[in-house]
Amino acid sequence: ADRNTAATLIDSIWPYQLCDHLFCIYFVFELAVRFAAFESKRNSLRDVWFIFDSVLVAMMVFETWLLSIILLIAGGGGGSLQTGPLRLLRLLRLSRLVRLLRSLPELLTLVNGMRAASRAVTSALMLIIGLNYVFAIIINMFLSDVTESENIVAKFSTLGLSMWSLALHGTFADGISDIMEDIRALETLGYDWVLGWSMISVFFLYVLLTNITVMNMLIGIVCEVVAEVKQRDEKLSAVDYLKRNLRELLIELDKDGNGQISKEELQNARLMPMAKDVLRELDVDLEDLLVLTEPLFEQDVDEGREQEVTREELLNVILDMRGDRDV
Repeated sequence: ADRNTAATLIDSIWPYQLCDHLFCIYFVFELAVRFAAFESKRNSLRDVWFIFDSVLVAMMVFETWLLSIILLIAGGGGGSLQTGPLRLLRLLRLSRLVRLLRSLPELLTLVNGMRAASRAVTSALMLIIGLNYVFAIIINMFLSDVTESENIVAKFSTLGLSMWSLALHGTFADGISDIMEDIRALETLGYDWVLGWSMISVFFLYVLLTNITVMNMLIGIVCEVVAEVKQRDEKLSAVDYLKRNLRELLIELDKDGNGQISKEELQNARLMPMAKDVLRELDVDLEDLLVLTEPLFEQDVDEGREQEVTREELLNVILDMRGDRDV
């Protein structure tokens, strides 16, 4: 990025052009292989990551190949055209970093945690702004008439400067001692010592409320939210994995393929090693499952229907036994 100063690809030296073309070919080939892997091509429209990657590859093809052809036809080269705005297309490549979320679940957890904690962060920010405004009014009332100290005039002569100085030096703790020394030095300029020490007390109270209390509370809230999001994501991933295994098991149990599990088919699970393994992984006892599904079959008998339950009904019963139905 530092060495390639060309406005467009066609103005770059050949090593940069070669790398761009090779990367473009690789990503197009990867996308084509992934598209071919879909048994039903319509399912590609349901895959969010595939759609996202398709947009990235389409932008890369436009920038690397189509735009180069257009520039060559229009001006014989990129140097004869105003291509400054086209450099913004290079920034779109940064969006590929989002693909890291798929391979780094911890990063995705942090992003989800930040999103979940946005309300708490906004509330803390509004509280800090309110405290900043109130304390700026108080300090400005007493220090706005001080003209002998250049530092005090530069920091507290107006309400806006007072708010800025409190935020910079108080909330973000940038040079707290300098502010306190400037205020303490008012006594040497002929002002009453009560003014200096009272303003120091007010400033110290502001630091205590914003920097020490609110900011540290915010850190604790964010850490707690991230921990809860991590637990929820891990639980959702585990349940999704278990549901996939359960659906495979239910398909195996449904011998006639009508989407219903009969009482006889469910009892045949005693003879299926796959059923025992999946239920054992779920901490579900097969005999308990047969007992809990008995009322469902009895209801069918009372209503004169065949003793069958749907796959989803049986799936919900199993998840209820495991305690993850709310997920």
